[in-house]
Formats: sequence, C-alpha cells, structure tokens
Amino acid sequence: MRVRLAASLLLCGVTGTAFGQPTLYTSEELAFLAHMVVHHQQAIDMSALVPGRSERKPFLDYARYLAGAQQAEIDQMTGLLQAAADRGQAAPHHEMTGDPPMPGMLSKAQMAALKAASGAQFERLWLEGMIRHHQGAVDMAMAQQQREFAGQRQPYGIALMADDILTTQRAEIGMMKAWLVQWGLAPSLPR
Repeated sequence: MRVRLAASLLLCGVTGTAFGQPTLYTSEELAFLAHMVVHHQQAIDMSALVPGRSERKPFLDYARYLAGAQQAEIDQMTGLLQAAADRGQAAPHHEMTGDPPMPGMLSKAQMAALKAASGAQFERLWLEGMIRHHQGAVDMAMAQQQREFAGQRQPYGIALMADDILTTQRAEIGMMKAWLVQWGLAPSLPR
C-alpha cells in the first residue's frame, strides 16, 4: 500500500521527503515564499493607512483591492509553506534585521513619515513607496524565475505566482506612476 501511495504521489507531481522522494521545494524557493509573506504584509499595512488620509476614490478603491489581493497571496504562500512543512521541510530562518529588511520594503523611518502624512503629501509618499515596494517584488520574482530556469524546475505554486507578480505588479507600477502625474504629485524635474 505504501509503495502504491508513493507511486501515486509521484505520478500526480506531489513530492516530499517521505518515501525517499525528492523535496517539494529547494531552500531558495522556501526562502522566496517566506520573504514574500513579509513583503506582502507591509503592502497590507500601507494600504490600511489610506482611508482617513486620502479622499480620492480610485486611490481608496485600489488600496482596498491591494490589501485583499496581497492577503490572498499570503494565504496561498502560507499554504505552500505548510505543505512543505507537512513533508518535513521548514523554511530556512533568516534574520530580518536590516532596515528595510529586503528590497523594495519601506524603512521604519519611511513608514513613520507615511503614518504622519495626510492629503497630497501622504498620497505622494504612499505612491512613491508602493512603486518601490512593487519593484522590489518584481525583482524578487525575476530572481526566482532565473533560479527556476537555471535549475530547470517549475515548483508547484511558485512558478505561477512569480509570473502573476511580474504581470500584475508591473501594470500597477505603471498605473501609480500615471496617478502621480495626473494628480499633480510628481516632483518637478529640474530644467
């Protein structure tokens, strides 16, 4: 029975450390998931600041959408990390001691400035910060795709997620850059 179950799991593409099978994810893939959870959580925290600091309906709608989308991806990534843990693979622990702890994230000082701002100043700081934040996620997803290509792997759930991050967040960066200009928030360029 155990051999049949192992063969069935392999045929279905499910791998793990049980039965001597290959691991579900590499340590780099587990780190990608764990880091993205932290990264996405800051986007949710930033989105929670928008109501009460801006009255622009598209901005309020986007912040609400972004928080929901990022939470859905956190739930998905947490599920993938749990699937790996169920197979005996724990995400490697990395101290997040930097400020900011990874590319694209806002520092403590930048988050404090964002919390203290309102109106047009808040909108500009938030949009500029979220553009950097999204670019950090794009850079992380591109690095993940490069690892997948080099290792000739398409890890379950991660490959598709990296594709989605690249497509969605690049489009959102373009939208936020346009808002900075349309709403008169973009800094004037020196002549």
